[in-house]
Parts: sequence; structure tokens; C-alpha cells
Amino acid sequence: MANKSRRNLERESRVEIQPPGIPEHLRPGIVAPGSRGQVASNPYDCMTLTCLCPYFRGKIDPQNQCILGNGQIMAMAFRKEYRMLTEDERLRYHNALNILKRSGEYDRLGRQHQAVAGSGGAHSGPGFLPWHREFIKRFEIALRLIDPSISVPYWDSILDSYLPDPRDSIFFSTIFMGETDFFGNVITGPFAYWSTIDGRNAILRNLGREGQLFTEWNIQQVMQQNMIQNILAYTAPMQGCPYPVNFGALEYSHSNVHLWVGGHMKPPEQSTSDPIFFSHHAFVDFIWELWRQSVQPAWAREMAYAPDIPACADPQHFSYSLMRPFFTLYNRDGLSNMYTDQMYRFESRPKCTAGKPTCGTPYLFCDTRGFPHCVSKIKLNGLCIGFEGFDACFDGICQMGRCRPGPTPAPFVPQTQLSQTQQTQILQRQIQFVNCFNRHPCCETWASLGECRRNGNFMRQLCQAACHLCKPSFNTTSECVDRHISCRQWRINDQCRGSSDLFMQENCRRSCGFCGTPKNASCPIPAPVIIAFYFSSPKKGVTNYSS
Repeated sequence: MANKSRRNLERESRVEIQPPGIPEHLRPGIVAPGSRGQVASNPYDCMTLTCLCPYFRGKIDPQNQCILGNGQIMAMAFRKEYRMLTEDERLRYHNALNILKRSGEYDRLGRQHQAVAGSGGAHSGPGFLPWHREFIKRFEIALRLIDPSISVPYWDSILDSYLPDPRDSIFFSTIFMGETDFFGNVITGPFAYWSTIDGRNAILRNLGREGQLFTEWNIQQVMQQNMIQNILAYTAPMQGCPYPVNFGALEYSHSNVHLWVGGHMKPPEQSTSDPIFFSHHAFVDFIWELWRQSVQPAWAREMAYAPDIPACADPQHFSYSLMRPFFTLYNRDGLSNMYTDQMYRFESRPKCTAGKPTCGTPYLFCDTRGFPHCVSKIKLNGLCIGFEGFDACFDGICQMGRCRPGPTPAPFVPQTQLSQTQQTQILQRQIQFVNCFNRHPCCETWASLGECRRNGNFMRQLCQAACHLCKPSFNTTSECVDRHISCRQWRINDQCRGSSDLFMQENCRRSCGFCGTPKNASCPIPAPVIIAFYFSSPKKGVTNYSS
């Protein structure tokens, strides 16, 4: 009877009643003049929904909202705990991940992380949190180009840490992350037999061999800090660093989770092979944002960075060092409030009370002892010692320390994939953006003169399409066309002239009215020395090169 009433409460709590339009918590804030990412030559550099809108083939309405092709208003991403997703949200997320994987874009993004795994400002220093914030944002955009309704869910591994054996968590079942064979290969679930960037034909996991999951104490250690160098921490200092090592730093505790999952998650070079990576880092980003909102005023969130001290961190972690491989950004750009003001928000962590002992999902239960808190449910045959009398077993009961099937058929059988009709509809609506452009109107002339070979460094940066370094999606034989999907919106935003005019003369000739002048009207031969001037520092216009 108790189990039945809890399930009724869970069903009631999952009914969503929303007014027309975007919920208030998913409406972007006001964009400050001059903020980066309002205009971008590829979707990954965007920092506003209006910048993203053309890439989703949407239209900006008079209220400055992006109206998608299906008539829906594009909202900010809303990152929930993985087990709090509705059935439809979870299946859509898994479907988008598989489409992204098949397209090759999942592995391309993974190789960006692989490239900075052993060097750069992504690990072992103050740049860790800003770099991964930008990286997860880009990954989320890639998924939303497939299905705008989804977001990257975060994995609150604290929910699993309460279990006698977290390996028995429902999170590691066919419903979520999948299960492994004797050798650790992921062979069930939505990511079964995924190829990996190191050439294996299945993701590898070795759960619980070393490391540990997040705990509430880890969160408290972060929230108790009031000095920025203990958050953007020096996690690989050398002798002579004037700041003591903070062993409670978020980068350290996050690394323990990588070790606990093991397999591909253990070495940074391979960790993106496992989709757990992105949900784990979404939670790390959430913890950082909780600290920012709790401790820092809004202005300090964008200004405070750990001091640039060579004895404390590799110079690539310094605040004004380039954020490799995102060469239009500095490390400190990852401090921007625009991430959570414009692009995404977090749903609160799952919680319950003694008066309402339910967590709002079939995949969590409420431990009401002491301070009530949510705990992950346990798979059948998993250990449930200490949770006798609780609704701890997914579709089962706890008997003699093990989760066993109940005396009646399971009341809830989750789906494991979208219907074929839904999958087809999403594929038909999928937005494919090919980031292959020339960034100067003289590129084709220079290429015809052999400059792709003679002046390779310069041409690789400015003239990728003309030098056949990528395959563009536009017709290269016609001059009076718009080659970029955002041209019309850029014209409306008065971007045809100014710092972006060379890019616009090449790629937005129709919208910007450049058709009357031939592209090659004035094309000096590019000199190699230009490279040092053109690419010496990040610039914010659409003419920037973005890897």
C-alpha cells in the first residue's frame, strides 16, 4: 500500500502545467551592449538564442524571440538531473546522442577535448572550470541542432553514493547508461557497442575499482570557500607557489568520479568516448554555478580569476591565455554570466521531505531517516542492505538484502527508444550546418594563383573552402548569393559593414547588397607576415577563425 501511494505522488508531481510561451525561468536576460556571441559565423560560438536562431532556421519575432519552424518558441536549455527527465525527454536525449554519434560530430567534439588532455588550459589549473563550461555549451548546441527540445542532463552521483554498492544503481541499467559484460564492455542500453575514439568497438567501464563518487561533503567543501584561487584552483602547483594546495578543489573531487567509472572515463584523452562524461561535467558546472550565485555578486563572477603565477599554474591557464582550441576566446571568457543568463539554466537537485516522501520520479526514492534526501533506486538483484522497508528497488522489493521481483507484475515498464515515427520526424527536422567558408572575398582569386600552396598558413586560416580543405554546402560558382544561413539576420542587425565586412563581402553578397562589385576587384597577393597581425589575438567579429 505504501509503495502504491508513493507512486501516485510521483505521478502527480510529474504533471507539468505551463502557461503559453516560455516559462519565466527559461527566458533569457537582457544582453549587455558589446557582449560576445551575439553574432557568430558558426553556431558553437553563439552566446544568445537570437544568434543561434538562424542556424535553427527560425525567425526572430517582434518580441525578439526565436520562432522555430514548428511554431514553437526556442527556450533556453534546462538541465535536469538525469533521472528527473520525463520518459519523452530521456528518449529524445538518447536519440539525439546516437544521431550525433553516427554523424561523426560526437567524435569530432571529443577530439577537441583529447587535443588538450595533456596540455593547455583545460586540466590541472584555474582554466579547468571555464574551459569545460564552454565545451559542454558547444556539445549542447550540437545536440539541440538535432532536437531543439533537449538539454544535457546532469548526473548527480551523490544520489548513487548512498547505496550499499553504487554499481547496482538504476543509472547503470539499460534505461540509462547501459550495463557491461564481464570484461567491462558496454553491451546494453542506448550506447551499446559504440565505437570509441581510440578504436575500440565498445565503451569500456570498470565501475568502483578506484576513486569515489561525489558526496555532500564535497559540495560543502566548495560552498565554504570565499577565495577565488580555491575554486579556480591551482591543482598542479610547483615549488614556490605561495598558495597552499586545496585538496577540496572541485577539479580533484571531479577526478575521483572519473576514476570510479573507470575504463574510458579514466584517461582524459579518452574520457569523452563515454557519454557519462558530459552529464558528469554538467553537474560539475552546476556546482560551480551554485558557488558563483551564492558567494559572488554578478560583477565579480565575470572579473575574479586566480592570479597568474608561473609557480602555481602553467601559463596556458592564465586569465588572458587563449582557450585552446577555441582560439577566439581567452580563458577568462569562460567566466561570462551569459552562459546561464542566455544559454542554459539548471533545475534544482532532487529533494524530498518527511511530509512528502517522494522525489518526483520512478527512478529515485526518499530516505526519510535523519535529514530526508533522495537516493537512486536499485536494479533487480542489486544490494539493498539497510533499505528494507523503503521503496528502494526499481520494480521490485528489498528482501534479505537483495532487490527481488515483487509478487505482482511491475507497475511501470519504461520505454527504451522513441517510436519509429518520432525518430523519422526528428531526422527530417535535423539542422545540418557545415562550417566551411572563405573569410575573404579574394580567396578564390588567391587560390587560382597557387597561394594555397605557397602561402599555406595564411590560406588555411582564411580560405578553407577555396583551398578545398573542407567541402562547403553552398554553390561556389555563383557570386550573388548568400552562402551563410545567418546573412538575413546579420543584415537586420546592421552587421554588413564594420569589423566583419570582409566576411560579409564573401558570404552575404545578396543580403548586404555587394553584388554590384566583383569580388576580385581589388585582390593584393597575401604576404605571410599578415598572419602575425591577423591572428595575434582573439577578435569578436564574425571574421574570426574557429576550429
